[in-house]
Amino acid sequence: MNLLRDEELVSLIAESGGKWIFMGLESIDPENLKSVSKNFNKPAEYAAVLERLARHDLYAMTSFIFGMDGDRPGVAERTLGQIRSWPPGLPVFGLLTPYPSTPLYNKLAAAGRLTRPKHWLDFKPFVMAHIPKGISSEQAEAEVKQAWQACYSPHAIQAAMKWLQRKPLSDRVTHLCGRLIFHGIYFPQMRWRQWVWLIFQNRSPILHLISEVVRVKLAPRFKLKNPFPMQPHA
Repeated sequence: MNLLRDEELVSLIAESGGKWIFMGLESIDPENLKSVSKNFNKPAEYAAVLERLARHDLYAMTSFIFGMDGDRPGVAERTLGQIRSWPPGLPVFGLLTPYPSTPLYNKLAAAGRLTRPKHWLDFKPFVMAHIPKGISSEQAEAEVKQAWQACYSPHAIQAAMKWLQRKPLSDRVTHLCGRLIFHGIYFPQMRWRQWVWLIFQNRSPILHLISEVVRVKLAPRFKLKNPFPMQPHA
């Protein structure tokens, strides 16, 4: 976040061929960021940084963590409200996870708040391993699900593609493919039936983009040169 305040650096990233930047935003709550020693992130600056990237046709993969001690029910909707006001990117959501031998793990263990002390030996994606303070484990897991559903719904994908309609065609193709693939981080889509259903749900932006690609590819072939140019009259 601090580096991306620099307009020249952002311009150089774009000139070098960069397209996507992964950014661990983690939370829109300054107190949450402070609790995980990441208070150098300034939520008030998120929008300006993401808009600066978009001006240079750069986009962000933004990660958020739910289940921090400052979170309360409704954290997903509050976070989504911010995300909807930013240029479209590829947001990802996860739960606060205490890894062994970290200060967080030791703190939660000392407080008796670990519910799965060896969670890494029994991997369960998007399942809490400790008891948060201001929200239950079940509520935190539901908030994560809500965020994924909202950001990767057909409506959200269509809205993102509408926002990007004036951007280069290659950007739009990459973004749409990224959205369809990132949908699978949370929702199962390992079987061909799941992919068929996903494509069917998003058929409108997919068909629109295919038609644009075809038009761009075929346009040069239809630019016929006049074999009988007009001759000036004597």
